[in-house]
Amino acid sequence: MIRSLFAFASALLPVAAMLPPQSAARPWPREVQAVFDELKAECRAGGGKFVPDRANFAVQTEVTGDGKPDWVVEYSAAHCSNQGYSAWCGTAGCMIAIFGSGRGGLTEIFSNNVRGWEAVKLDRGGTGLGLSVHGTVCGSVGADMCLEVLRWDGRKWAVAGRRRGTHADVAAGSGEAAPPPPPGHDARWQFGGTGAGAVAAVTGHPEMAALGLRCQPGGGLYMSVVPTKALQLPPAGRPLLIGFRSHAEFTETTQQLMLEPGKSDFSGALDPATRALLTGADSDLAVYVSVDGGEEWREITYLSLAGSTAAIRSLERQCPKAAAASSTAKPGQSRVVPLPTGYYIDSRLGTCAKPFGDMAIYLAQDRIVMQHNSCKFTSFKMMDGQAFRQTESCPDIDGSPGPATFDYRITGPQSFETVLYGDAWTWCPAAQLPAKARFYKGAGR
Repeated sequence: MIRSLFAFASALLPVAAMLPPQSAARPWPREVQAVFDELKAECRAGGGKFVPDRANFAVQTEVTGDGKPDWVVEYSAAHCSNQGYSAWCGTAGCMIAIFGSGRGGLTEIFSNNVRGWEAVKLDRGGTGLGLSVHGTVCGSVGADMCLEVLRWDGRKWAVAGRRRGTHADVAAGSGEAAPPPPPGHDARWQFGGTGAGAVAAVTGHPEMAALGLRCQPGGGLYMSVVPTKALQLPPAGRPLLIGFRSHAEFTETTQQLMLEPGKSDFSGALDPATRALLTGADSDLAVYVSVDGGEEWREITYLSLAGSTAAIRSLERQCPKAAAASSTAKPGQSRVVPLPTGYYIDSRLGTCAKPFGDMAIYLAQDRIVMQHNSCKFTSFKMMDGQAFRQTESCPDIDGSPGPATFDYRITGPQSFETVLYGDAWTWCPAAQLPAKARFYKGAGR
């Protein structure tokens, strides 16, 4: 937060006394919201993850002396995962914009890079803007401290005071204790087990008690995360998105994980691109989390990759054994896909006890069965380690039969999604469903 860099301004600017900004949370004006939305759109258009610090992005204050509220936007409080913080910061500090109140609403009256700012009370009355700026403004070298106070005359800013900073000024600003360093993660990945019981995992992460990989019965790997209380979780039925970014390769991936019924784990099929990062050249990966479908992200503690390559390769050597063990369908398991038979509900819209519209679908041994379906089943098969397809013959508007294809993707040990719609079909025990949702009468339907 830029403002904190100027906390010692009262000692440096004898022409002014400090005025605290209004820190209480309140809705942003439309002009401020427009800046936020534009930054988000630019980031997402460039393929990055938008990581805002909403609490510090905009603050209401009064710096123009008219007694009306002004707003200061700190661009450094919102960054893009593929740009870092440097997009809005440099040797002169970080970009801020000030919106002053006027008859027609808020108008931008200041936009520049500064090293710190504060609202200040001027000796002649009224309020002004205190800034810490590039040393050259005071005729010194850029790295030196330069402090100035600006007064708004209704049309433009005028300099009310300016001087170089001194060693005493720096000492005055060092009274506050430095915040403790953020937690890190340096645990080593471990491998254990055989066949379907094999796992590669790492523990001890501040936001994830464990992150593990297992073999999927149909091929490939899936990821499971056990969150700690420090990790914000999505609303019921929504996916937990975890993004990984490589420092060495400047690439990033996104994992979609769903809550497993009856467990605290979030699981999903491992994206091959994520697998490549986990076994790549980095010693750790930057990690981001989104609970709103990827609209906004939060950066969390980096993930250690110590020992990850050896652990994951050991796991993959066990996957053929896991596939062989699952080649014969076990009771309660589909013969075609590596998922349990039974009822599935869209967990984005409801729960087992209260499915949306009392609607569920049924995964049988060899097909997906839906209520009130006028189509005739044709085929059901795996397409690769995570994808499977069902084909049906469905009547058109004239009643003539025609082929219809439905593609699905496995997202976890007990969940899958329709490729085109991104729904979240999650297994539910029949006993937990309302009677109206338990429509399936058995084989042969």
